[in-house]
Amino acid sequence: MKIVFFVMGLYGLLMAQAPSLPEATAAIVNGIAITDDELNKEIGKELPRTYYHATLNDEKLSKLKKKALQSLIEKTLLYQYARSQNIKVTDDEIDDVMGTLAEAYGSKNTLEKAFRQLGFTPKSFRKAIEKDEVLKKLYTKEIEVHIDESELKRYYDTNRYKFKEPEKIRVRLIHVRNDPKDPKGKQKAKAAIDAAYKELKEGADFADVAAKYSTAMSRIKGGDMGYLHKGRLDAAVEEKAFAMDVNTTSDIIEDTIGYFIVKVEDKLEPNQLSFEQVKKSLKKDLKKRREKERKAALLKKLMATAVIVK
Repeated sequence: MKIVFFVMGLYGLLMAQAPSLPEATAAIVNGIAITDDELNKEIGKELPRTYYHATLNDEKLSKLKKKALQSLIEKTLLYQYARSQNIKVTDDEIDDVMGTLAEAYGSKNTLEKAFRQLGFTPKSFRKAIEKDEVLKKLYTKEIEVHIDESELKRYYDTNRYKFKEPEKIRVRLIHVRNDPKDPKGKQKAKAAIDAAYKELKEGADFADVAAKYSTAMSRIKGGDMGYLHKGRLDAAVEEKAFAMDVNTTSDIIEDTIGYFIVKVEDKLEPNQLSFEQVKKSLKKDLKKRREKERKAALLKKLMATAVIVK
């Protein structure tokens, strides 16, 4: 699995570094050119998967270009700084990476075919690996932080309020939407919710009624919404639900988007999470935050003396 992620990450790097004729330049960083071709490849990496070219308007494209160019400028500055600190990668280290990639691709020939399709020669491919490995070494040397358990415990003790789960309720919901496109949408929705409420009053199982009448996706689970804290339900439903007792069912609740019936199946009081419960995620979050701060501080320092022409 680690190899797969490594290959995917390197693929992104290669796409950003693929060589092209320097017909146009997007920026110059301390004398090093970033070409339009490199910028376009970086934009390709930044494109959200949900976007299609048809929905990518000029404003969105402009923002992506700005973000992609900034990313390339930062990578160039960090690489230049790393080399100034005598951070190097040996041929043997590059060979090791090449070997790992060849194994992941199945053979050296398959790997070479892949990088040639991206526009690389063997020489430029090795150079792309060299840059990537230099940046990894810089990260280890000047950005990476190690947080021990005593530091985590101090943070937890000082910020216990951040690790308190709010009150939660487990609810089942019947929601009949009012179709605004249908002139009789509200009338139809009211008829459906009235029918559902009548069946509940006659003793029908809530889950069965939800599956029959609800228009929400939760109907496939008998209306089961799981455990929810405040802010997850429509305001009118939430106010009613959190005031209800366990194992009770509401009357019909009307809202602008339709009608609801809610059943409260369980309640959980606010709960203070223990250090052991949060230790793993806390360590990950603090590490990420502090490394982000260290990287930002280093880039700020480099930007202050850099000559950048856009």
